[in-house]
Amino acid sequence: MQTRDPRESAKKLNPWSPALSVIGSMLVLSFVAYAVRIGDMEALQPPWIAAGVVGVLLLGVWLYTESDNLRRASATRGAQYTATAVALTAVALGIAVALNVLASRYDERIDLTANKRFTLSEQTTSIMAGLPADVTVRAFFGAGSVEESEFRSLVEGYEAASDRLTVEYIDPLRNPLQAEQFEITSAFGAAVLSSGEAEERLEGEFTEETLTNALVRLTSGVEHRICFTTGHEEIDPEDDYQPAGMGALAGRLEGQNYRADTITLLREGVPADCEVVVVADPQLALMPAERELLAGHVAGGGHLLVMLEPTRDLALAESMARFGIAVGDDLILESGPNAQLFGGDLSYLLIEPSGFDFHPITADLRGYTLHRMARTVGQGAPIEGISVQELARTTANAWAKADPSQLTDPTPSAADRLGPLPIMAVAEVSDPANIAVYVPAPPAPPEADPEAPTPAPQPAEVDRAPGARVVVIGDVDFASNGLALQGNNLDLFLNTVAWMVGEEDQISIRPNEAAEGSITMNLVQGLLIWLLCLVIAPGMTLLGALQTWRRRRQR
Repeated sequence: MQTRDPRESAKKLNPWSPALSVIGSMLVLSFVAYAVRIGDMEALQPPWIAAGVVGVLLLGVWLYTESDNLRRASATRGAQYTATAVALTAVALGIAVALNVLASRYDERIDLTANKRFTLSEQTTSIMAGLPADVTVRAFFGAGSVEESEFRSLVEGYEAASDRLTVEYIDPLRNPLQAEQFEITSAFGAAVLSSGEAEERLEGEFTEETLTNALVRLTSGVEHRICFTTGHEEIDPEDDYQPAGMGALAGRLEGQNYRADTITLLREGVPADCEVVVVADPQLALMPAERELLAGHVAGGGHLLVMLEPTRDLALAESMARFGIAVGDDLILESGPNAQLFGGDLSYLLIEPSGFDFHPITADLRGYTLHRMARTVGQGAPIEGISVQELARTTANAWAKADPSQLTDPTPSAADRLGPLPIMAVAEVSDPANIAVYVPAPPAPPEADPEAPTPAPQPAEVDRAPGARVVVIGDVDFASNGLALQGNNLDLFLNTVAWMVGEEDQISIRPNEAAEGSITMNLVQGLLIWLLCLVIAPGMTLLGALQTWRRRRQR
């Protein structure tokens, strides 16, 4: 018995039937897309509703006229497979539409990048939460340009973090009058931030750091002057290129509401508007008069940050005792594998979070700080009216070499001090009356008797005020261009300055674009990576190949 193919008995399609199905489907899909975008059924416009109704009617007519053919075609196995595929596609499309609707109504940002590129730093979040006034950002970018898209991705997090930030996007080509009003000339876009009468501009570089710094300058209303001493071969705060310079950190200071200047103590003293005086590892000793100028600055309520490497300016190190801080004449070496830099010698120190004492400067530090060639700095003899706290300590495996010049035997000796060892201390002055400030004795004439007794130093008359803050760190390399962007070094320095001038909202973890993709490992981590990449992974591959070869030989 001959079986007829169902397709042979199918009726001939009407010539206008395909047009009905195509036009009807397009109208229905257009209506659905429009309704999803609007999200409010009551706001649908009549023309779109009519288009949807016409589309449904056309599809109904097509289904009625082709019902016999569709019924016969559905009996084939291929049609059943096709129907299953269409049903699965419809389910997937429905899920996608539902997810888009939910995403538009419940907007949440999830950053899945390894370096959290689209997540605001703690500093930015803190600043946005404490904006003192409304801020308007006028973003001048070409509509649909790459620069506009990148700026939108950046500023979305700011808008979500505060209701006080408003962003307006302006196309300079379509709005030349506004572009001329704000003097927009950059071909790569510009952003003008305004709050009241204050205004800040960004051109060319649009990163979280530049935008956050602009917000700080715009809303702070105060410019803090930071003075770096010169004349003793200190680390140069204007050197942006040499690894031993400090231009990177000085530039970060100037990017916020700080002004970094250099001063010569003997020529101009300490200017009255210098809130913080920074002494960055002088290789030539300060003169007695300069040390007394620094002491007078602290007694008058000013702030002092001293960073001293081993063997540097012993007289200045000893003079820190007048603030209750003891600076050791030693060199710290570290033998603990968890606190050593992979590939570095014993003079490198990795201070882990557990090595920081609780303090506003270190409270937000959750990573390592990297130091090199450090000396001990800790609490000295107590002085009434001055509170001292040790902030950073090494591990118990470190020791302080009493004679830094004798490093032929890198092991602790009986004269060495064993860890944990402090390398950073802060002092807060509540009663400046107990800070010793002297009038420097004039140099002895050549004909003076060398055996004559030295006259006692005379107290100097200075205006005293409470509130001074002194920070002493037994290392300066962590703040140099070579190491500033390693770990939390940048945050340690900037948090210190922010705490000294009272900018509490700037004490946090900052965006560090330059450090993206870099990694700092201790000795144990480096060995594990080495074993995994060079021994374990190749070894497992080789064993698998040998096992496969042995099985084939046995067949």
